[in-house]
Amino acid sequence: MSILQSGTPNYLKTINKRKVLQEIIEGDNLYSRASLAKRLKLSKPTISALVDELVEEGWIIEKESKKAAKRGGRKPVHLVFDKQFKYTIGIDIGGTSTELAIMDLDGGLILHRKIDTQDGLKKDFILLLVNEVNAMLEDKNICHTKVLALAIGAPGITDSDQGIVMEAPSLGWLHYPLKREMAEHFPFPIYIENDVNMAVLGECWKGAAKDKSHVVLITIGTGVGCGIVINGELFRGGQYAAGEIGYMITNKDQASQGFESVFEGYGFLENQVGGPSIVKQYQSGSATKKENAEKIFQKAIEGEALAAKIINEALDHLAVSLINVAALLNPECIVLGGGISKSGHWFLPKLQARIEHYLPEQSRTTVMLTKLPHASLLGTTVLCMKKHALLSS
Repeated sequence: MSILQSGTPNYLKTINKRKVLQEIIEGDNLYSRASLAKRLKLSKPTISALVDELVEEGWIIEKESKKAAKRGGRKPVHLVFDKQFKYTIGIDIGGTSTELAIMDLDGGLILHRKIDTQDGLKKDFILLLVNEVNAMLEDKNICHTKVLALAIGAPGITDSDQGIVMEAPSLGWLHYPLKREMAEHFPFPIYIENDVNMAVLGECWKGAAKDKSHVVLITIGTGVGCGIVINGELFRGGQYAAGEIGYMITNKDQASQGFESVFEGYGFLENQVGGPSIVKQYQSGSATKKENAEKIFQKAIEGEALAAKIINEALDHLAVSLINVAALLNPECIVLGGGISKSGHWFLPKLQARIEHYLPEQSRTTVMLTKLPHASLLGTTVLCMKKHALLSS
């Protein structure tokens, strides 16, 4: 659906057309033309003309209800959004692995693939992504004209307006023009955003934070990321660096003594609670050299002394960061994602108790675990649809 600038003759019509489509997509009810006119307070002829256009363009399908009207007569005709009229492509670049997906406009996963990030960076990473995307489209027989847009979540500080990854330590990128590099290969729009910002969009759309307007998502994996939604909108900060809590100091004495960074450019908190840091600490005190962070968490749950010591120290740092975030932003909830969320049933009560102990009642918040296996990928669909005015802001 084309979007016009204000002041043009068809601007009001375009705005109403957008409202009609957004209501059909986001509304809780199945609408007929008459009920939609009542809902949006527009005349029936206006609604009918707009619906006709949306049906002709392919965004809406009219389906006859299986149930007859209460008073008899013909069955009502409902307006249904065609979620596979277009598709979105999402790419979530992580420090360890990169996930790619084709999704429909309801966030449904059509095809999903994963590649090794660090191995890909040793080659032509952009060409690798391009070839994967084209192969996936070919596998599903989807042509470029059926793609609404492609959105990429990148780790680190990202200028979403220019599509530049300003700094991503785990990738070795500095002022990397990711949008420009990808746009050379595709005819459809390409959007770049911080990966955790993508994930918090997904959480607010269909995840643990659904229907909430003030949300903080903290993901803990290779590093630590944070996405912030205030009044229903992403908060990026003055230089796109809001949410870089990986640099938060959670123990001033320990920080003043200096610390060895797992990745060059990583901050204090990331070097206490990130997966590679936990593995490194465990390996330095154990003869076992092949454990990953998930297994170390499991050992801590089972009571192994070394694992429990390392994990409890990491949780202490995490608790301090959550208290600081809650005190500063007063979110409705803090959602935890990334690999750490898999062990949440064990440590979540401890974190919640720390928050309730140190914060006044008005500053307390609920800590939740993500319910989405692919929050960042889902967020790419949200971003694409918002950019094309298919979802309300």
